[in-house]
Amino acid sequence: MTRTLLAPALRSRNFRLFWLAQIVSTIGTSLQVIAEGYLIYDITDSTFWLGAVGFIALIPVVPISLAGGVLIDRLPRRKLLLITQTGLMLQAAIFGILAVTDRIELWNVILLYFIFGALLAIDNPARRAFLVDIVEREDLTSAVALNATIFNISSVIGFALGGILIATIGVGSTMLLNSVSYLFPIAALSLIRVADVGQDQERKSFGVAMTEGFVTLWRQPTVLGVIAITTVVGGLAYPIIGLMPAYAKDVMGVDSVGLGILLSAVAFGSVLGTFGAARLGTSRRGKSLMIASFILPLLVIGVAHAPNMIVACLVLMGVGFMLLILQSLAITLVQLNTPDRVRGRVMTIYSMLHAGSDTGGNLVIGSLAVPLGLPLALTVGSVIALLFSGVTNLALPDIRRMQ
Repeated sequence: MTRTLLAPALRSRNFRLFWLAQIVSTIGTSLQVIAEGYLIYDITDSTFWLGAVGFIALIPVVPISLAGGVLIDRLPRRKLLLITQTGLMLQAAIFGILAVTDRIELWNVILLYFIFGALLAIDNPARRAFLVDIVEREDLTSAVALNATIFNISSVIGFALGGILIATIGVGSTMLLNSVSYLFPIAALSLIRVADVGQDQERKSFGVAMTEGFVTLWRQPTVLGVIAITTVVGGLAYPIIGLMPAYAKDVMGVDSVGLGILLSAVAFGSVLGTFGAARLGTSRRGKSLMIASFILPLLVIGVAHAPNMIVACLVLMGVGFMLLILQSLAITLVQLNTPDRVRGRVMTIYSMLHAGSDTGGNLVIGSLAVPLGLPLALTVGSVIALLFSGVTNLALPDIRRMQ
C-alpha cells in the first residue's frame, strides 16, 4: 500500500519488470560512459577530441532519429525495444573485445560511438513513449519520476564502480560487464504483456509522417519553448559532466578513482533532485522549470572555480539536483501536452535535440577550453545559458503557468 501511495506506477506489473531491469542496465551504461570518456582522453590527451568524438558520431544520427520517431508510433514498442537493446549489447561487447585485445583505435571509438548513438536515437524516445503503454495515464508522472530515479541511483553506483573497475581490471573488461547488463532488460521485455500494436494507424506517407512531430510543436509554442530551455540550458551545463575526465585530471589533479567520485557526486545530487521533483506537485511545474534554468548555470560556474575536491563535489551535487529538476519537468510537460498519436515523434525530437545539445555543448566548451582553459570556457557557456533563460522567460511567459 505504501509503495503505491509513494509511487503509483509500481502497481503495474509490467512497469515493475521494466523498471527493475533498467536499474541494472543503467549501471552498465554508466560504466560505458566513464570508460569511453577515459579511453578517448587517454588516447588523444585532448579536450577537443573528448567533445568532438560524440559530435562526429551524432551527425548521421539525425535522419535515423526522424525515421525512428515514425517507427515508434507505427510499430509495437516492446518489440522495437527488444531490437535496440540487443543491438546495444552487441556494440558494447565488440568495444570491450577490441579494448581487451589492445586493438582499439580512435576510429574504432568513433564508429562504435555512432552505432551506440544511432541505437539510442530510437531506444531513448521509445522507452519514454513505452511508459504510456505500461502504466495508466494518471500514473505517468510517477513513472517519469521513477525512471529518473533509477537513472540517477544507478549512475551513482555505475560512476563510482566505473572509476574503480578501470583502475583494477581495465577499460575493456569494464565494457564487457556493460554488455552483460543488457540481458536484464531483454529478459524483462520478453516477460512484459502488452498489446503489441502501433499507435498511429493512419499510415500516411513516411515523409509526411516524419514532419508531423515538428508541425505539432510549431502549433504549441509553449511546448517548443520547454524543449528549447532544456536543450540550450541543459546542453551548456552538460559539459561539466561530458568533459569531466579533463576537469578531474587538469583542474582537480586526480586519477580515475577521483573521476568516479566527481561523477558520483553529480549522480547523488540527481537522486536528491528526484525526491525534490516529486514534491513540486502539478501546479508549479512551469514556474519550477524556469527557476531551475537560472540556478543551474550559476552552479556550473561554481564548479568551474571550485578550490578543491570537497567544494567541487558539494557544488556538483547541486548541479545534479538542478539538472534532474530541469529534465524531469521538461519531459513531464512535453508528455502531458502531446497527443498520443504523435507522442513517439515528439519525444524523438526531444531526445534528438537533448543528445545534440549534450554533444554540441561538449564540442563548443571543449574547443573553447583549448585557448581559454576549462574553467573559463565553462563560465562563458553558463553566461550564455543565463541570457537564453532570461530571453525565453520574457518571450514565453505562458511557460510559467504550465501544469
